[in-house]
Amino acid sequence: MKILIVDDNADVRALIRVILEHRGHAVVGEAGDGAAGLKAFAELRPDVVLLDIIMPGKSGLEVLEQIRELDPAAKVIMVTAVEQDGINRRLLLLGAAGIIYKPFKEEDFDKALRAASPPREKAEPVSQTEGEALVTLAAGGLSLCMLRTSEASTWAWELCGIEVLAGRLADIPRLLDFGAASASVQVHVRESFPVTAALVFRAEDIHFISSCWVKGPLYDTASVKELEEGILIEIGNIILNALINPLINAAHKIGLPSVPMMVKGGPGAVAAALGGCVDPAADLRIVRASLAMRREGRVARAAVLALLPHHHS
Repeated sequence: MKILIVDDNADVRALIRVILEHRGHAVVGEAGDGAAGLKAFAELRPDVVLLDIIMPGKSGLEVLEQIRELDPAAKVIMVTAVEQDGINRRLLLLGAAGIIYKPFKEEDFDKALRAASPPREKAEPVSQTEGEALVTLAAGGLSLCMLRTSEASTWAWELCGIEVLAGRLADIPRLLDFGAASASVQVHVRESFPVTAALVFRAEDIHFISSCWVKGPLYDTASVKELEEGILIEIGNIILNALINPLINAAHKIGLPSVPMMVKGGPGAVAAALGGCVDPAADLRIVRASLAMRREGRVARAAVLALLPHHHS
């Protein structure tokens, strides 16, 4: 991989360079502040940018946002000493492809770069027996959920299709076609069953979907943005639990779901958020379902993804 390092500490840049070159990567440039980093990205177009947050002049958050404006597909991994849920969420919202925390270990770079690697040509279908078992579990929960959500809203909710693929975390962006401004609700399951799931939709559908959930539009003002996103999170939580719970029950495991969160920033941001629960190098079973939501001639599409390690399938 061709990598650009942006950090105001020359010693840190030198250490990262040694780690990367030892692993066969090419460091194509370095920058000591945000403005220089942005200029270097525009000139060099690296495969990945390793970007510090706290720097003189432009902060790493500003540079991340501006890089994503230049190239929505850019892979930017943040390298930072700041480890807070609020900051983590903002980084994902801005489209970061991963986060490495200082003081870092060499293997932290391996994991982050694997997650940011280009996907293979495609995720592969699983065996018929295994696929049918997972599809039966997932379809049963989602079908019942679609019926109940249709009754509770002014939409007609439909389960249009479901499939099971063998792949890795890096395959996720290729499986989503909701654009650079897509959004998703994320749910992770902790404890003994490492499974994670997302409901993915277009960001511009947030108002429409949330307004239909309560038997008609809420308000047509910008002041209800947080309320609409809150409703979307609740909808996502219901749908994702309908998918996750049968998988957990069939595995005879106990899993405690995390509090759902909303992520914006396209397929790369979705994959980065899902990576908080699964190993990027792990062989996964990817359950993907297609949903359609119809009302008065308008159709909104959504995708439901669940990722679980192969040995749990």
